[in-house]
Amino acid sequence: MVHYSTAPESDTINVEDGCESQRRGAEASIPSWLRLKPMNSMDAYSCPEDDDFETDAPPDSRLGEAFSDEDDGGQTGSLEMTEIRSSTVSTEARAEDLSSGAPDENRSVSVTTSRRRKSGHHLPRHLSLFDLVSIGVGGTVGSGIFVLCGLIAREHAGPATCLSWAISGFAAFMSGFCYAELSGRIPSPGSSYSYAYACMGELVAFLTAACLSLEFLVSGSAVARSWGDKVVEWLTDELGAGGWVQRYLVPGYGVNPMACVVSAASTILVVCGVRESKLITDIFTWTKVGLVIFMAIGGLILLDPSNLNPFIPPMGFAGVMRGATTSFFGYLGYDGICAVAGEAKDPTINLPRSIMITLVIVTILYITAAVALTGMQHYSEIDGESGFPEAFKARGIEWAAQLTAAGEVFTLPVVVLISCILQPRLQFALARDGLAPKMFCEVDEKGNLKKGTIFAGLVMTLIATFVPFTYLDDFVSAGILVAFSVTNCSLVVMRRDSPIDRPMLLEKLLLSFNGLACLSCIFLVHGFASLLGKTIAVSLTVLTACVGCAISLLCPASVVFGGRRAVGAHWDEGVRYFRTPMVPFIPCIGTFVNWYLIAQLEILGIILLLLYFALSSALYFKYGAKNSRISGRPPSVARQYQEVHQEQENSGQEDQGKYVPCVENGHVIT
Repeated sequence: MVHYSTAPESDTINVEDGCESQRRGAEASIPSWLRLKPMNSMDAYSCPEDDDFETDAPPDSRLGEAFSDEDDGGQTGSLEMTEIRSSTVSTEARAEDLSSGAPDENRSVSVTTSRRRKSGHHLPRHLSLFDLVSIGVGGTVGSGIFVLCGLIAREHAGPATCLSWAISGFAAFMSGFCYAELSGRIPSPGSSYSYAYACMGELVAFLTAACLSLEFLVSGSAVARSWGDKVVEWLTDELGAGGWVQRYLVPGYGVNPMACVVSAASTILVVCGVRESKLITDIFTWTKVGLVIFMAIGGLILLDPSNLNPFIPPMGFAGVMRGATTSFFGYLGYDGICAVAGEAKDPTINLPRSIMITLVIVTILYITAAVALTGMQHYSEIDGESGFPEAFKARGIEWAAQLTAAGEVFTLPVVVLISCILQPRLQFALARDGLAPKMFCEVDEKGNLKKGTIFAGLVMTLIATFVPFTYLDDFVSAGILVAFSVTNCSLVVMRRDSPIDRPMLLEKLLLSFNGLACLSCIFLVHGFASLLGKTIAVSLTVLTACVGCAISLLCPASVVFGGRRAVGAHWDEGVRYFRTPMVPFIPCIGTFVNWYLIAQLEILGIILLLLYFALSSALYFKYGAKNSRISGRPPSVARQYQEVHQEQENSGQEDQGKYVPCVENGHVIT
């Protein structure tokens, strides 16, 4: 267990944990680009002064600013910053602990710090479990119900569309487990970016952030544009509006005025205040859920059993699997919960719970809606773009059709609003690590990222108004799936270790697994028609599975979360974290599914993604690498748990076991 003691006037840090031989054994298996300066160095060393952080502590201590997590009725307590003026690190413990895997319950860390008041770079913790679930469900449920459900039923799976949703839901849970554990262990804003930063280094993290920008910023623009088209369709078809709709709302040249309206309105709402946008998100999300429940119940009441026969359509099980591939994209969005992790109350508990609850709710809604739609109307007659409204019309329930169409138009903007909330949080994480301009991590007195929100909203509005998405959908989808795969691999890195006598084996096996998974999926999708293609596809798939098994057999489970990358560790029987079962198999299955989906995308989207990565890498080396805080400065994940301890200690909650900080791979995580 880690014990901290704080004295206001003192300025030393003493760490008692591990021993020299243990440290050397651990460092021997870590490559130089991941290795930090020795923990047992008796010298105090400094880093360049910054207006946000000053320290003479060794960079591997990674103790810095963090947050308050006290619930005071929505008004988060004062946020402070830790100033570490000098440090001394000493070690003495048993060498056999790491090799035997037995935790030493007597390990302790004694930390003495001096603190100073600092404001302007902290996000208040105000999001409850209900708010987190609202963000997850609101950002996920959308086109999956209103568009994909009818499209899959008509083109691929017929009455077995519910099976397609169940299969894709199972695949979504594979990555969802990984997000749940990492979000509880590393509750930092930035989602996959923060996990990649802790596990794979700065460049990979920066590229992952670029992928997340596609999910939050660009896909939000796509939804805004789609909403603008639906408004025009609704006004024209349902309300019989005159020529003014075509004249003013469809001016031509690819301009979408209604997309501009919804993007700008969402930006203004988020800028006005955190609590206002949170309230609107909650209202719109659960209104949308209520609409889906209405559609599902109405469809089940009107269900005709003859429409479900035969259950498996002429396309066969292959059609069901093709439908599962398409429907998986309906699950994208739940990871947005992790982007607001820095504002979650009780993040170690609430973040994993909210992710699991979101996936359960979304899966139940999708499966139930699929049964209702295919039972209400024969799959060959279902409208591929407006399934439920047209199905209600076909059954003579005109008012239900109009209510469904109006409800879709009314509730879809919540996805745009959530995108306006998430993108500034990603920029915040980048800015605090020095990889983006400092203005993105400036927080106003209301706890709002005003400058970051205005910038993100302006970009989103311009893209939504003027950029057609004819060739960008696959590009965005590929980027999101890459971010999912990075998260899955990050969990394997934190839960498994390379053998001491074979350093970097885990990293090599993970790289091989991803390469083989990519190749095997390409042949499974594009080369399965010929006998040679089938042979190659099956061989590569078997080889990929063998590499996954090799990770399990050759790379032992880490003694502590983070393994030998951890420069300090804690054991506390009183703290329970969410743990993904069957690691590395579940993360590997999730990664393979992601590559399979990427292989189904158009080649133009893949090329655009590669060009996007090239531009992002150039931006990193031009700006990020020069302004990064990684050299002797604590990254954003590292800033959190020291102040959590300080706040708990000041409020008399130190012994409750709510949060326990731990320095691992240069990051202070739980």
